[in-house]
Amino acid sequence: MAVAQRYTDADFAMFEPASSVYDRNAARKVNTIAPNKQAQQPDIRLLPKKKKSLVDAKLEMHAAAKKSAKIIGFAFFFLTMFAMLLYSHLRVDELTRDINNTNAMLTQAQGENVRLNMTLDSMISLEKVENYAKNTLGMTKVEGYQIEYVDLSQEDQVVKSGSKKVSSDEKTSFLQKLKAYLTEK
Repeated sequence: MAVAQRYTDADFAMFEPASSVYDRNAARKVNTIAPNKQAQQPDIRLLPKKKKSLVDAKLEMHAAAKKSAKIIGFAFFFLTMFAMLLYSHLRVDELTRDINNTNAMLTQAQGENVRLNMTLDSMISLEKVENYAKNTLGMTKVEGYQIEYVDLSQEDQVVKSGSKKVSSDEKTSFLQKLKAYLTEK
């Protein structure tokens, strides 16, 4: 395991000017820069500004106007797009709220439907219908002698009112059958 060196153990002498290397301690150093060197300011000269001609000034103004129009156009475009984005999010939120409200109403209606169906089922049970038919309407259950069976194994026949029989075997035309029907009345 390596032991970290403390700040006082490091030798920063190589970063110091050669004249002060003999001190080996930054706290003992005295301001060694000459005071007249500190007060010197850099040499600043103003360059004469070139005078522009009227044509150059107009061209520069026209270019600046184009640039500012582009900036304003882009700013307007992006603000419009941002407003449209906000509006679309607002509409989505409104529609989501509407959907949630409609789903809540649907759930409530389905619960009401289940409740009403259960009430209806309890009101129209087989026992209650049978009791109503017996007591209120005076009906009775069907007995064996009341049942009449129809035999369909015989040949098809048409019986007219009266005693005449017309069989499907006869080869009569439709007009003859119609004439016979009309004359019978």
